[in-house]
Amino acid sequence: MIKEITIADLDPRQIKQLDAADRALSKDVNYSLEIYTSILRQAPGCLELRKHLRSQQFKISKSSKKGLGAIINKLTNAPFLFKAQTNKSPEEKISSAEDLIAKNPFNVPAHTMLASAFAELEMTGSVVFAYETIRSIQPKDLQNLKKLANAYLDAGESDLAIQTGNAILEINPSDGDAEDMMKRASVAVAMNKGKWEGSTDFREQLKNKEEAEALEQSAKTVNDAKGLEALIRQAYENVTAEPQNLNHYRQLSDLYQKYGDLPNAISWIQQARKVDAGKGDVSLEEKERLLTLEYYDGIIEQWDNALAADPNKPESKKGYADAVAAKKLFQRQQLESLVQRYPNEYGYRFELGCLLFEEGQFDDCLPHFQLAQRNAKVRLDAILYLGRAYLSKKFFDLAIEQFKSLKSEIQIMDDRKKDAVYQLGCCYESMGHGELAIEEFKLVYSSDISFRDVADKINEFYTK
Repeated sequence: MIKEITIADLDPRQIKQLDAADRALSKDVNYSLEIYTSILRQAPGCLELRKHLRSQQFKISKSSKKGLGAIINKLTNAPFLFKAQTNKSPEEKISSAEDLIAKNPFNVPAHTMLASAFAELEMTGSVVFAYETIRSIQPKDLQNLKKLANAYLDAGESDLAIQTGNAILEINPSDGDAEDMMKRASVAVAMNKGKWEGSTDFREQLKNKEEAEALEQSAKTVNDAKGLEALIRQAYENVTAEPQNLNHYRQLSDLYQKYGDLPNAISWIQQARKVDAGKGDVSLEEKERLLTLEYYDGIIEQWDNALAADPNKPESKKGYADAVAAKKLFQRQQLESLVQRYPNEYGYRFELGCLLFEEGQFDDCLPHFQLAQRNAKVRLDAILYLGRAYLSKKFFDLAIEQFKSLKSEIQIMDDRKKDAVYQLGCCYESMGHGELAIEEFKLVYSSDISFRDVADKINEFYTK
């Protein structure tokens, strides 16, 4: 379970890296962002670092944000034959969301994804920060303000919840949800301080414990199916009333996603992309792509479960193989289109390179990994995959250059560095340089005895 920590709680080596990154901000901001991102992946509970990273991302984005041109056509032939729950872990959601935010810090669905993941992990401070970030992007988004107010309550920040409730009432004076939330906040203040110290609204304390408990119980109803259905109905009414407001479409899609109805979640994003304001919104395109991948993952998991129950059933074997093939085809078509239209979005090139690598198309993946190194977020991974591709082609000298580069650049012996050092040893071994190979294997062994077959290699060396 991920827990919220401060920068002071990080490994001393990570703190030193952060200090170096801070000093380099004015000279090489991409390098600094790479370091921040790398450490945050290792310590996703470090809210202080996430805030620092986000601040820098917004600074860069605000200075370079421009329209990105045409968007891909609506999805066709998507085999929406099943309803599939989203099965990504909170950790996976955090990673996916941060990837999207790195591409576009103004990506509201990505921040919403973060909030959802943090809520699952009971990281109240991080939930608050995610909704605060959305508020900075869309200050009058009532649904987000309500989520933020409730997040403040969960975090014990009753006064901030009240302030947010007042902000909601300024936009919509008759908002019943805001009124109920502020009543709950008044209870919290009364319990903590013995008296109501909020604004003039809802100044009186609630009469008794039973009433407080009733309010608390009613607030929880949005988490069950009936609550979601009510929110979906309200969101649909909002779309009908304001058909040009993209936020309503996003909300509908998010609600259907939470409800477990991915086909409808995708459909509403597709509808949003037909609206004038949505035709140039790249975040909608990315949201549709990610939702579709989630849909395919759900189908694959269903067939995987069927195989686990009966490994010899031909229908399950074929269903699983077809689902995996359909997902790969969708991924490849989408990524090839994105790379063609946005040749300088090197994150897409990295994704495409990984897909081609997995399919054994080493010649085709090489140029994508070479160019992907220009993206600070994926640069190190691109170098690693480039080395792997050269190794697969038996271009050992070229592979060695990549693995050596990673070995010297990555200070901490994390999984990525262990992989690079191990692969470096494999290159030397394949070239007949046994002594050089064993030195690399020793480095991995001393850090992680269980890494692949490194223990066997070391034992064999010392028993000769």
